[in-house]
Amino acid sequence: IMATGKKRKVDAECRAFQEKWTNDYFFVEVKGKPVCLVCGDALAVMKKANLERHYSSKHAKLNALQGQMRLDKVNSLRRSLDAQLAVFTRPHSDRENVIHTSFVVNIETTLNDTAKKFIFFSLACDETTDLTNTAQLAIFVRGITAEFETTLQAMHGTTEGEDLFEQVVLAMNKFELPFKKLSGLATDGAPAMLGPQKGLTALVKKEMSRLRLDPSDLVVCHCIIHQESLCAHSLKLHSVMTTVVSTINFIKSRGLNSRQFKELLSDLESEYGDLVYHCEVRWLSRADMLARFYNLREEVKQFMEIKGKPVVELSDDKWLCDLAFMVDITKHLSELNVKLQGPNQLLSSLLSNVKSFEAKLKLWQFQLEQGNIAHFPTLQEQKPAMTDEYAGECAKLLQAFEERFQDMKSKQNELKIFAAPFNVEPSDVPDNLQHEIIELQSNDELKAKYNNLPLLEFYKLYVCCEDFPILRRHALKFASLFGTTYCCEQFFSKLTLAKTRFRSRLTDPNLENQLRVASSSLPSDIRLRCNPNRNE
Repeated sequence: IMATGKKRKVDAECRAFQEKWTNDYFFVEVKGKPVCLVCGDALAVMKKANLERHYSSKHAKLNALQGQMRLDKVNSLRRSLDAQLAVFTRPHSDRENVIHTSFVVNIETTLNDTAKKFIFFSLACDETTDLTNTAQLAIFVRGITAEFETTLQAMHGTTEGEDLFEQVVLAMNKFELPFKKLSGLATDGAPAMLGPQKGLTALVKKEMSRLRLDPSDLVVCHCIIHQESLCAHSLKLHSVMTTVVSTINFIKSRGLNSRQFKELLSDLESEYGDLVYHCEVRWLSRADMLARFYNLREEVKQFMEIKGKPVVELSDDKWLCDLAFMVDITKHLSELNVKLQGPNQLLSSLLSNVKSFEAKLKLWQFQLEQGNIAHFPTLQEQKPAMTDEYAGECAKLLQAFEERFQDMKSKQNELKIFAAPFNVEPSDVPDNLQHEIIELQSNDELKAKYNNLPLLEFYKLYVCCEDFPILRRHALKFASLFGTTYCCEQFFSKLTLAKTRFRSRLTDPNLENQLRVASSSLPSDIRLRCNPNRNE
């Protein structure tokens, strides 16, 4: 039974955000809540003491920044937060984009004209099922000039590899994309995509062989973000996840419990207003859930005891150490995940981030074996007696990464030629590239340009066909590759906006046209045509 008595209404106290708190504690106001610019946490109560406690306990190192340096840091973090908040307003924009397509003619002609200019292109393919149980296949095309166009093929019935292959061929033919220019294929790793006999990848390679093309030239990539998520499942501290998830479900899946828990947090003036659910589909939810649960562990313990469902693990020092380790390691994984997201990432950059994380895992494993927990701040709070078990968890995670990314490492030398042409040994590159690599590395002016320009700008402006024809063609191929199916996941989000229960009878051709325009980066005058106040 919850404690009775008159509840103090925090919202009724009319606490206003003060601008000086931004510089003093790195907080801004977002929708009536104080939000930390450093870690993104939103506090439940607009109170100076709460902001100061959060800042002092988590970000005290920022005290070293004073004057203009502190102001610059605040402005930089504010820009980052604005970019993150834009993600949450995007569904509204996406919905507008879908509606706008009702007023314009399809942009297929523009796409066809642009596709004819491709020297190489790659495909990113993923499939899902919409609310009418219709299988939908998303095919993204990235040409060398930019990643710019999508096409959606509606599939009714099965999603076996043969069906996927047929849809891919239809899409390629529709936009006059020949197999001889196909450089790579990125998928979600499902059996229908990667099956050795009838998977999409196998059938594409068979078609290339039939056309007397070398299938080994095709760079096949299992979505790197998906693989990173699968690697995270190698963590074996199941007792932590089981207890945390079951406790959160008890609190949040029952309306009364959820309301009472929020009231308790308000009464205790907690920094946080609620717990966070975990969803396997969402990439970052596990780290957020564990961090919030850890920060509210005392409040959760108190609430569960009030409800007659005590969580004994919250009184177990060893379990709390395990929880703290999981908070830290999932935070590290989430930071990697964020680096892997984005629609325009080069495959070489994605794999560099993975390689960097593997090096960190080796470091953490060694340090934890020595009892050094410098890179695990939450674990430091619990002062563990032994850390060998956590070193073992890092070792298992490292092994998972090495095994899952083994296939892509076979392309490592080719990727290095593309991404770091000044750092390869000429004797290690293919014979037909050796002279060009020597010429490139001997040119100090080109090396200076390489060091001061984005990679693609360097190739576009300074690696010309006349002097470096083979190297430029090599760069064009590897610049066209997908490393993830991130764009497909974004595309399916638009699908849920376009085909709702109110528009479930939307025909496949209309759905395809709407989503193509909503997802395309090709220019159009949609906004102008949809503006009722435009000048006729």
